[in-house]
Amino acid sequence: MYRQSSAEDRSILVTAFSGKIFGLDRSSGRIVWSAELESYGGEVEIVIDSGVIIACTRQRLALFEYPSGRAIAYVALAGEYAGRPTMVVDQGQIFVARNGEIACYTMHGQALWLQPFEGMGFGSIALGLPGNVRQADDVGAK
Repeated sequence: MYRQSSAEDRSILVTAFSGKIFGLDRSSGRIVWSAELESYGGEVEIVIDSGVIIACTRQRLALFEYPSGRAIAYVALAGEYAGRPTMVVDQGQIFVARNGEIACYTMHGQALWLQPFEGMGFGSIALGLPGNVRQADDVGAK
C-alpha cells in the first residue's frame, strides 16, 4: 500500500528585505521565486501559516502560496499611520500593528477591523495571544 507522507513541506526558505520577498531552495540557496512588495524598499515582516506566506510592509499586506510563491492577494493596509509592522497570525486571523494602530485581516486579506487607539499616541506595538507573542521593534535613537 502506498502512503503519502503527512510531513509538512519545508523545502523553501522564505526571506524578505528591501521591499522584496524570495523563496530559496533550502538545499542549494538558489532563488526559486521572488516578488516585489514595495518599490521603495523597507522592512518586511513575514509569517508562514497553514500553507500561506504572509508578508507585510509599511503599506501593504501580501499573501502567497507556500511553497510555490504564487500570489494570492495584495492588500493596502488599513489605517492612517504607516510604520514598520509587527504581525501575529492566529486561528485564521492576521493582526498587523503599525505606529499606534492595529488592524485585523482574514487569511485571504479581507480587512475585518481597525483599532486606531484614538488619543493614545504613536509608537511600536507589541502583540500577543497565549503562546504567540511578537515584541515591537525599538525605533532607536541617536
